[in-house]
Amino acid sequence: MTVLNTDAAVFERRRHFKFYTVLIILFVSLGTCSYGTSASIISTTLGQPSFFVAMGLNDSNMASLTGAMNSLYYAGGVFGAICHGLIADRYGRKWDIFVGSTFVLVSQALITGSVNPAMFIVFRFFAGWGGFQLVAAVPMWIAEIVPPAHRGMLSDIAPIMINVGYTLTGYVGVGFYFFDSKDAWRGPMALTMIPPLILCCGIYWIPESPRYLLLKDRYEEAWAIIARLHSDPRDPHNEFAKREYYQMQRQIKFDASLSTGYKEIFTRPSYRKRAFISIILMVCVMSSGVLTIQNYGVSLYAKLGYDNLQTLLFQTGYTATALCFSIIAMTYVDRVKRNYLIGVGFTGCGIAVILETALTANFLNSDNKAGLGAAVFAFFLYVVFFELCLDGPEFFYHSEIWPTHMRAKGYTLCVAFYSGINIVWLQAAPTAFANIGWKYYIFFILFSALGAFCAFFIFPDTLHKPLEEVAAIFGDHDLVIVYQKELDSAHIALETIEEIIPGMGPKQVDDVSSEKEGPRAAVIEDVGTQA
Repeated sequence: MTVLNTDAAVFERRRHFKFYTVLIILFVSLGTCSYGTSASIISTTLGQPSFFVAMGLNDSNMASLTGAMNSLYYAGGVFGAICHGLIADRYGRKWDIFVGSTFVLVSQALITGSVNPAMFIVFRFFAGWGGFQLVAAVPMWIAEIVPPAHRGMLSDIAPIMINVGYTLTGYVGVGFYFFDSKDAWRGPMALTMIPPLILCCGIYWIPESPRYLLLKDRYEEAWAIIARLHSDPRDPHNEFAKREYYQMQRQIKFDASLSTGYKEIFTRPSYRKRAFISIILMVCVMSSGVLTIQNYGVSLYAKLGYDNLQTLLFQTGYTATALCFSIIAMTYVDRVKRNYLIGVGFTGCGIAVILETALTANFLNSDNKAGLGAAVFAFFLYVVFFELCLDGPEFFYHSEIWPTHMRAKGYTLCVAFYSGINIVWLQAAPTAFANIGWKYYIFFILFSALGAFCAFFIFPDTLHKPLEEVAAIFGDHDLVIVYQKELDSAHIALETIEEIIPGMGPKQVDDVSSEKEGPRAAVIEDVGTQA
């Protein structure tokens, strides 16, 4: 009898993904790049004199209208999050991505052609709808197709592409600043249509999430994708892929028998804890000041006394710094406990904002070049900590803590709060900075402290955990059908595993959906043949 006796730790150390996997992740991450360009373009747009003339902005209406231009994007994001939850489970992860990218593409085209503030604001709403649908869909798709040992590194590609979007719009904005035309602001806006256009054209050839396919009983398609994406030349019999498919199929088959409504999130204690973690993480990340600094960076630098060109250059330098350090984060994200990484990130961001608060309070209206330069440095210090520790986990950590049958709904919840809290901060920011100035930063310090406390003392570590085993971390041991370690330590017969693999075994494993009592015992009895 052939047995699976390769040590699981050896499998985990191997690279069970191909260059093809990286390529398709990069391509699908054009979705998060689309979010990055559509969200951040407002920052450099607010530094374009031609925009203020075209929109008729002046001292009397500037604060309210620029606040609306920012906050309505995030109001649309709430609807995008809800739309994600409806489409991802019903029609698939790919359709979810396609719909989101279509929203961004069409909206950015109409924003580019806007003739007044009302038109601009309305289509900023729909751009936010699509952008946040992509922010939810893309990281979830990535987490569902990559192997556990490299999930953090490969998932980090999504936020890196957000930073690519930020950086591109920043430098394009600087370039168009020197273009002497009343429509100079429209050029950068039009270029934001390129990433979603490419994604819409190519999404057909991208593989669907195998976990979604298993939810829909499309076993042959799921196995074909897993075998292709998770093979390794040092594993000629595809043992790792077979073990992974076995675990996915058994777990998801059982999960499909469970209730999947939003009501379950609030009635089952372990789901409530997941919801609490998702909400707290997103609220604290967004309340640490990241998007206020990003979207109003040009305005904040101007308040420090720098001219239009200098503020645009600072903004592009800020986004380029973010991009560089987000790439560096890929080198260690799968070596550090998730909760420790998040906790250190909040602590560092909080320290940077404390420094910014003190410097702004003392040097805002002065000619002290050293003090003003240090205030700019504090913004850059903030983004370094944010990218090294928070930008990746803020997206993929949610995918890790939610089970497959509830993952889309869990993401809907966290992205809705992501959008909602930013409506508050971004709508209030222009008025707050005008009236209370540096005191507005105090809120960011408090939320950073809250995030650090929760990360260190409440958030669980999900490092290298298969998605099918995370339920045990939340006390749902009875809902974990089979562990990867069991497949290894029990020396499961390879023929037993291959029985459920399309084209290899004589049958599909019997449905475990009715085995609500002791499901794991039934599975161990089924596969527990010792060598």
